[in-house]
Amino acid sequence: MNQQIISNKQFFFIVFVSITCLSFFSSPNQLTSQVKQDLWLSMIFGTLIDIYVAYILQSLGNQYKGKTIIQYTGSILGKAAGKIVSLCYLLFFLIVMMTAMWIYCDFMSRSLMPETPQLVFSLTMMFCAGMATWIGIEAIARLSQLIGAIVLVASIILFICSIADFRIENLLPVLEDGILPPLRGAIYPGSWFGICITVAMLMPHLSNPSKMFWMKSKAVVLGAFIMTIYLMYSIAVMGPDMAGKFENPIYIFSRITHLIILDRVEVLLLLIFIFGSLITISIVFFAFTKGMQQWTGSKSPKPWIIIFGIIVVFSPFAPFSHNSPVISSYLSYWFPIGALCIEGGLTTMLFIIAMLRRHTG
Repeated sequence: MNQQIISNKQFFFIVFVSITCLSFFSSPNQLTSQVKQDLWLSMIFGTLIDIYVAYILQSLGNQYKGKTIIQYTGSILGKAAGKIVSLCYLLFFLIVMMTAMWIYCDFMSRSLMPETPQLVFSLTMMFCAGMATWIGIEAIARLSQLIGAIVLVASIILFICSIADFRIENLLPVLEDGILPPLRGAIYPGSWFGICITVAMLMPHLSNPSKMFWMKSKAVVLGAFIMTIYLMYSIAVMGPDMAGKFENPIYIFSRITHLIILDRVEVLLLLIFIFGSLITISIVFFAFTKGMQQWTGSKSPKPWIIIFGIIVVFSPFAPFSHNSPVISSYLSYWFPIGALCIEGGLTTMLFIIAMLRRHTG
C-alpha cells in the first residue's frame, strides 16, 4: 500500500488544532488557580519545553530518515531495549487518548447534555476518529485545515465580543508571588503541548520532513498564544480569584460574553472543543495504531483500530473515572509528571545515545 503524504501546511494545522483545542479543557483550572494573572509566563515556559522536544525529534528524524520513533528506537538501543522503550511510547499514546476521551465525555455530560449517557459521546467520537484513522492521515490532515480555520475565526469573534468587559487591572500586579509559581505551572501546558510527540510518527508522511521543526514550532507558538489570550481574557473579565474557582474558566468566560443579539456565544467554543477533540483523538489514535503495526510486525493497523477503538470507547467508565480526588490528582500531578518524563526525559535519552553512536561510529 502506498504511503499517504501530507503537506507542511496540513501538518501545521494538525499540531495547531491538537494542542489548542485539548488544552482549552485540560490545563486552565490548574493554571488559573495556582498561577493566576502570571499564567502567561507558564505558557511561555511550556512552549519552550515543546520546542525543545521538537528539535530533538527533528534531529532524530533527520538521522533516521523514513522511520518513525517506534522503528528507530531499535536502531538506537538494540532490538530488546528498543522494544521496551517503543512500548513505553505506545502506552503513553494510549493513555493520552483515553484521558482525552474522558475529558471530552465528562465535559459534554456535565456542561452540555447532562441527561445523555457518556457512552453516547464516547461511541460517536470513537466512531468518527476510528473512521478517520481507517481512511488515513490524509483525511485527518484535510479535516484539521477546516477546523483550524474555524478555531481562528471563532477565537477572533469571542475576543471582540468581550472587549467591553475587559478589565486590565485584573491582570496586575505582574509576578505578585515571584517567579516560582509560573515555573511550576509550566508543567501543565508543557505536558499537554508535548502530546505532539506524535509528530515522530508523522515525519515519514511529510512532503518535506526537514521543515518539521519549524512548522511544529510555529503551530505550537500560535496555539499557545491563542490559549494564553483566552486565559488572560478570562481573568481580565472575571478576576483572578473568581476565574480560579471554576473548573473551566474559559467556558464560563464564553458564557458571559455576547455579541449584539447573540447571547449564546459559548456555542463557538463548544464547536472548537468538539471538532478539536476529534482531531486530537484521531491523530493520537493514528500514531498509536500505526505504532502497534510496526511494533508487532502486523501487515495492517486496521485490526488494532477495531480492538483499541472498543477499549477507548469504554475508558470513561473505568472504576476511578468518577472519583473526583483520584481524577484531580491524576490530571494535576501524575499525568503531567509522567508525560514530561516520556516526552522530554525518554526522548532526550534516545537523542543522547543516538548522538554518541553516531560519533563513535
